[in-house]
Amino acid sequence: MITATSRYATATEVEFTRPDGRMVRHIVPPILPHPEDHTVARQHRITDSDRADIIAAQTYGQATAWWMIANANSAAHPDQLTEVPGTPLAIPMPDARGGRTT
Repeated sequence: MITATSRYATATEVEFTRPDGRMVRHIVPPILPHPEDHTVARQHRITDSDRADIIAAQTYGQATAWWMIANANSAAHPDQLTEVPGTPLAIPMPDARGGRTT
């Protein structure tokens, strides 16, 4: 189940019928938005102990909101955000579909 705050909340769902007659549904992965389309709230410098879910939880109040940070940094996977200690990470304003607004 895809929640309203998921990275895939607005993704297209498609169905097709397999040769054996079974119906299969899947999500068409969204195209990542351009980083310049985000309003950056602050920068965070990555340390060797950082994790995307913890940064998201501290920033937005939801560990599952890591994808908002990933989108603002052109990352498809959360591990890409914290691979290189010392790298600046753009922390965007919360997306309308999730995250804390206060």
